[in-house]
Amino acid sequence: MITNNLKNHFPVVRESVAPHAQRAAVLVIIFNKNSKAHLLMTKRALDLKIHAGEISFPGGVMELEDEDLMNTALRETREEIGLEVDPSKVIGCLPKVQTLTGFEITPFVTILQSLPELTVSDEEVHEVLEMPLTALLSTHQRDIGYKPSEKMVVYWFNCHRIWGASAKILRQIENLIDI
Repeated sequence: MITNNLKNHFPVVRESVAPHAQRAAVLVIIFNKNSKAHLLMTKRALDLKIHAGEISFPGGVMELEDEDLMNTALRETREEIGLEVDPSKVIGCLPKVQTLTGFEITPFVTILQSLPELTVSDEEVHEVLEMPLTALLSTHQRDIGYKPSEKMVVYWFNCHRIWGASAKILRQIENLIDI
């Protein structure tokens, strides 16, 4: 169902954009584990200058070498967790997400039959989280740290709080299932 909704409502469109210090892309990785859909996220390294210890999707800021934002998401995923994803396996591009700090994040989505062995960069990633998708989405609640008018949400996986831009992307995935 997610695959069809992505292809029909949020197809991948590759367009050249100029690198910018606040233009970023992430890769949403959905994979099969024990016959259930799982989602891969990371806990960022604890000694990073920005967003240390936060739960996020693999990704980062666009660099001059990147032809487009999808290349950014794929390069960053390879650098952070050692996962090589063929561009043809990227099946959707969700709407851009704005952060409170002025970043514009483009989320790309891939669905894998299984998750291969990962080679995690300790400099960037503290922990890799493999989360059952349905269970994760069921933890959705309003983030009381924001005004109700801002419609911010938060998700939980064990003791991990997923908020901000990552939660906005999870909300888009949740809405995909409801289409």
